[in-house]
Amino acid sequence: MTRRRRRFLPNMQASAIFDSPFRYGRHLIDRAWEECVARLPPRAYCLDIGCGVGAHMARLLERGFRVQGIEPSAEMRLLAAARVPDNLISDGSVLQLPQGDASLDFIYSIEVFRYLDSRDNAIGHKEIARVLKPGGIYFGTYVNRWALDGFRQLSQLRKLASRVTGTPLRYHVEYETPFSMSAKLRAAGFSEVSVHGAMWAPLRVLHKLSRPLATAVSMRALPHEEWLSDSPALRLFAGHLIATARR
Repeated sequence: MTRRRRRFLPNMQASAIFDSPFRYGRHLIDRAWEECVARLPPRAYCLDIGCGVGAHMARLLERGFRVQGIEPSAEMRLLAAARVPDNLISDGSVLQLPQGDASLDFIYSIEVFRYLDSRDNAIGHKEIARVLKPGGIYFGTYVNRWALDGFRQLSQLRKLASRVTGTPLRYHVEYETPFSMSAKLRAAGFSEVSVHGAMWAPLRVLHKLSRPLATAVSMRALPHEEWLSDSPALRLFAGHLIATARR
């Protein structure tokens, strides 16, 4: 899928995206998400998997799209009900979507598959492919295995400490590469698969060392993100992986 680049800032003060690596990364994810939304037909039927507080659902509803959300957390569903009609949100899982075959135009899952193991990832991807219409778009984010932010190495240390102390891990993290992600989506039944890098990963380390320095570097990095995070040589080391695919 050809990716069009557009410059815009989300609904927050422009400077706020440079205050933390989370906001910086989410800005880049939102930018890619908006590019997918721009391709949707009028009144497209959308599904938000792991809708959280319903922020993306609200944005789609404002533009006249039809959207439903599934969210396993009762607390999050209550928060989402403050933004969107509560009848549009339900408890559910990507492992067993309630929608019928070939019924949706657009499905997105932001920071969801990272918490599922490889087997559940495969099941979830097949479920998404099942309910998308032919030509429908999927948008998902994943954790890059070789990101230059030290996150995977820290996770490995935590896993080792868990084995030594017998303390259970708080959560699972599933890692992917641009190549593994593309192969897995094609195996699930998708075509026109495209996997991009987003966020120059060392910014996370800089924020831990010096917030003023990280903020200054972030402001200078953003105009060059396409090269820093998504050039063929550097995509493998980006902070986020963003996959888009058609059914």
